[in-house]
Amino acid sequence: MRWLTQSSGICRQCDKGHRVTETTTRRPSAFATIKRYAVLAYGAVGTMLDVGLMVLGSMLVGLAIAVLLAGFDIAEASIELSTGTMLISAIVLAVTGLFCLGVASEGPLGRGRRLAGFKLWEVGIGRTLAVFAIGFGALLLYGVATRFLEGLPAPLHQGTEALRAVGVTGMTIMPLVGVPLSLLIRGIPVKYEWIHRADVPVMFIVWAVAAMTVLA
Repeated sequence: MRWLTQSSGICRQCDKGHRVTETTTRRPSAFATIKRYAVLAYGAVGTMLDVGLMVLGSMLVGLAIAVLLAGFDIAEASIELSTGTMLISAIVLAVTGLFCLGVASEGPLGRGRRLAGFKLWEVGIGRTLAVFAIGFGALLLYGVATRFLEGLPAPLHQGTEALRAVGVTGMTIMPLVGVPLSLLIRGIPVKYEWIHRADVPVMFIVWAVAAMTVLA
């Protein structure tokens, strides 16, 4: 009996002249496995970071508008500050919020959110770990920011409270509600692709509503 090794498998020729092909299964190398999960980590962290920045940026811009209205006496304010202080605080909050939105728009949200080639449970684990880490990082950043804001106007302190709200909900609500809901939408057995693409907007809505609830 003769054996011939081929790239597509192993071909053998039996005693009766029949050729039988046996396919072989190659195990992925360690480098390929590491590279694959590195892509998953990049996509998950990039997506959740961009969503978190969109939530924080939207809250800061909204807070800036409220402070601006209060500065022009269009809306009632719970704190007594001069018009100039209110205007400066509104500008700082608006610039910071627009910066967060700008960074999110330039991130991997649009090009890497689908994570093609990964199973649904892999995407879920990746996003859960990513959003928990981002929430923890936001709380650490909040602790650092509060040390540098002593003596500054109250609206800026409210801005840092928005960061705390994003961090708290990122570690609690998002892993329990936001990410599972996004996976449910991704896994809906329908042929309309736009429904599957609604997973990220749904996470934004859940995160934003939860953060505003904590901030209130």
